Amino acid sequence: MEKLVSGKIALVTGGGAGMGAADCWKFAQEGAAGILVADLNLEDAQNVCDKIMAAYPACKCVAVKTDVSKEADVDHCFEVLEQEFGTLDILVNNAGVTNKIPFDEMTLKHWEFTYGINITGPFLFCQRALRIMKAKGYGRIINMASVAGHVGGLTSGVDYATTKGAMLTLTRSVAKQGAAYGVTCNSIAPGNIKTAMEKVFGSDWDPMAIPMHRLGEADDIADVVLFLASDMSRYMTGCCLNVNGGLFMQ
Repeated sequence: MEKLVSGKIALVTGGGAGMGAADCWKFAQEGAAGILVADLNLEDAQNVCDKIMAAYPACKCVAVKTDVSKEADVDHCFEVLEQEFGTLDILVNNAGVTNKIPFDEMTLKHWEFTYGINITGPFLFCQRALRIMKAKGYGRIINMASVAGHVGGLTSGVDYATTKGAMLTLTRSVAKQGAAYGVTCNSIAPGNIKTAMEKVFGSDWDPMAIPMHRLGEADDIADVVLFLASDMSRYMTGCCLNVNGGLFMQ
């Protein structure tokens, strides 16, 4: 049986840890020919690459130090992609930051920092990926939103929640741009997932407050990323899949 992303080339931002790393592993397990792991922490990204290539020698992995909020870094990332792989089939915009700064204490610097990473970065990556994908007549773009984008934040800062609301709109807009060219763009809205980002909130969340009575695992998200990256989702675009254990239902 052919694997779900057999022979495909993927680019994952924030791929050095957490959900991004889980996505990279899932792609390798399901037959990806190459993965570009873009992360601000090059050591983490290289570690993911080394471990994946040791486990799956047929999958070439390349780590690139990338600040997704900087256009020069994004352009460099795509230059490496062209040199190493020559094409792109799957983009996962996973990189993101959060905080719990009270609204009346938030500075413009905080606001701009969060927007730079959480929405300017995905805009830049979507734009450049779409150029490649439209030309080849195929592509899968997956954007990481959040339950906070639906409900206006739970314990996260207002800046985080508004960027994730913007991610939902960016996804629908890019979906309309790519639909006629064989390119889909969908988003995932995770709830509370056990990653380093979730530790920002400490013990704020009681798992019993979630209908499924547990926090999510990175693999709970990676499985849905895989679905959206595969041809099983071929007639879906502009959608948001809520993966949150029942915390938010729509």
